[in-house]
Amino acid sequence: MSAVRSRIGPVSARSVLLVARRELLARLRSRVFVLSTVALAILVAGGVVAASYLSAGTAGRAGAVRVGFSGGSRDLAPAFSSVAAALGQTVAVTDVADAATGTAMVQAGTLDMAVGGSATEPAAVAGESLPSMAEIALDAAVQEARLSASGLSPAAVASVMAAVPVQRVHPAGSPGPGSDQSDYAGLVVAILLFISISVYGNLVAQGVVEEKATRIIEILLATVRPAELLAGKISGIGLAGLLQLGIVAAAALAAADVTHGLSIPALGVPEVVSYLAWFLLGFALYASAYAAVAALVSRHEEVQSATAPVTIVLSISYVAMFFALPEPAGPLSTALSLVPPSAPIFMPMRIAAGAAVTWQVGLSMALTAVAIAGVVWLAGRVYANSAMRAGRRLGFMEALRGQASRA
Repeated sequence: MSAVRSRIGPVSARSVLLVARRELLARLRSRVFVLSTVALAILVAGGVVAASYLSAGTAGRAGAVRVGFSGGSRDLAPAFSSVAAALGQTVAVTDVADAATGTAMVQAGTLDMAVGGSATEPAAVAGESLPSMAEIALDAAVQEARLSASGLSPAAVASVMAAVPVQRVHPAGSPGPGSDQSDYAGLVVAILLFISISVYGNLVAQGVVEEKATRIIEILLATVRPAELLAGKISGIGLAGLLQLGIVAAAALAAADVTHGLSIPALGVPEVVSYLAWFLLGFALYASAYAAVAALVSRHEEVQSATAPVTIVLSISYVAMFFALPEPAGPLSTALSLVPPSAPIFMPMRIAAGAAVTWQVGLSMALTAVAIAGVVWLAGRVYANSAMRAGRRLGFMEALRGQASRA
């Protein structure tokens, strides 16, 4: 170990990049990485599309209302379309030859409503699923036509038909618009980050033990310092995870753009960038801890037991998220989103749910960065003192104090 200890000094960026490149290429060439990335992208994009159509519900079907006008009722079409748009109901207006043809088209399902007769005395035939907003729009258009026919000027008609201004307020304690979608988005984001941090953190642990078990680490440490090897390993595997999540995020953004069905801000570009940033923070925090405890053992069979404490801390944060999800702005969610061990799970969930405040995000990132610095220092010391130590399992404090190097 004296040779290794003598190499402790300033970290070379070139050495870190070489190790990171080696780790990154090894992951990218893996068939598991490719297949899992494709599967996740399809799953998330499919979920966005499904959420779009499910959330649209009746309103989504109302967006395709087809209305045909015949005879004198054709004069109602402009006013009908204008009122329908004001009510948030999209309509497709068409001309039909006569009332009988319109009725036949409704019965055949090619029209949702057929309007005949005159503008002031129309007759309408509609399917059973006609949205009420379309019927209200037709009534308003007829009333406007009747007022004009009675001799009122256009200005007087506009004054009579003017809508009553209504100021909408958000009652305290009530869910906001799109709250169900926001909660769903927060859940999905938290699950994806938990899985990604757990999977890639364990890859770091497996890599550390594999190098010790095969004694490759002895060759590597002949050319690079332990700190450089650890930093490169974490950076390379972290970049692979970031690339995978970036591809999944791009698929989600593309699906949201195509469907135009999600009105919540959870899939905005700034929000998605913040999720990726939190993956990097969470991965740096937990991967360093995984590397530190994995360096204490030399056999693959011992990895799971060695990493159990780190896995338990991460899992507790994940499970607690389900209890806090119904109230993302509540005190429990807020507190856990600021504490570094749980912040990488809770803060992205709160951002997706629209419950995070800017200063809270900044404070949480700062606290997490401080925690990362502490864990990285501990991991680097433990790793340097135990990297070349094969055989029995070392105690954490033993490796931290460097007793292993004197054994």
